[in-house]
Amino acid sequence: MKSNYGLCLSGQRCIFVPYRPEHLPNYHEWMQDPCLLEMTGSEPLTMEEEIQMQKEWRDDEKKCTFIILARDLLSPGELVGNGEKIAVPPIPTEHIEKDRKEGSYPNLIEQTLHAMIGDINLFLSEEDDYNSDDEENFQQQQMLQTKAPAPAELTQAELDIMIAVESHRHKALGTELALMMMYYGATALKLRRFYVKIKDTNHASIKLFKEKLGFVECAYAECFGEYEFELKSETSEEMVELIEQKWQSLVKKTQPTSAADETVDGNGRIYDVYECPVTD
Repeated sequence: MKSNYGLCLSGQRCIFVPYRPEHLPNYHEWMQDPCLLEMTGSEPLTMEEEIQMQKEWRDDEKKCTFIILARDLLSPGELVGNGEKIAVPPIPTEHIEKDRKEGSYPNLIEQTLHAMIGDINLFLSEEDDYNSDDEENFQQQQMLQTKAPAPAELTQAELDIMIAVESHRHKALGTELALMMMYYGATALKLRRFYVKIKDTNHASIKLFKEKLGFVECAYAECFGEYEFELKSETSEEMVELIEQKWQSLVKKTQPTSAADETVDGNGRIYDVYECPVTD
């Protein structure tokens, strides 16, 4: 998706950067792992195929992808291979003007390849409200078929999170990652429904989305052993409010009991937006 290709979302414990060609060597190596392939339902690709797919996803307005960077792998001011100092967007706090979009990090991609831990995606689509048992709805559908088709309204998206680096699994990052991506989807892409597809054996993901994020089961495909959970609102504005409420709940639950505890900043927002200039 070109609309996010020049943006960086700076969160509390993670940073989202656009999926660029520089990420391909690491990404390709991840996707040779049989466990990751099984988890994601993917097929192994050659490097040439990965390069082509990255270009296609960049240009596809139904696919929004970010690479996830872990802050604990970044040391602002540290020298990198070319002798430059790493410049990292700051953690969002109340001291930074809310909703600003300023500051540019032209070297962020090449300076942070070592901090890649996974990717996060939104696959946008139209909502299907048709119910074959609803006679009135059926008649409306028949009438619409006689008119010129309206432009597709993409108001929902499948949310997909992959933590590829084993050292960063089971670190309670999932809630923050999901809320960051959903907030971007609701504010920037005007989405009002999010859904996830989860294998019935993936108990950790079921707990994350059902118990922590409040998604509800809406379908089960027995042949695939796969649940579908959803979170939806009537409008994208209502979805924004819902996500903000869930963020505040997360903040309250994760206040540190000691100085060494990993947590989100109680004074911070979900993320701040910065420019990440396009070079390709």
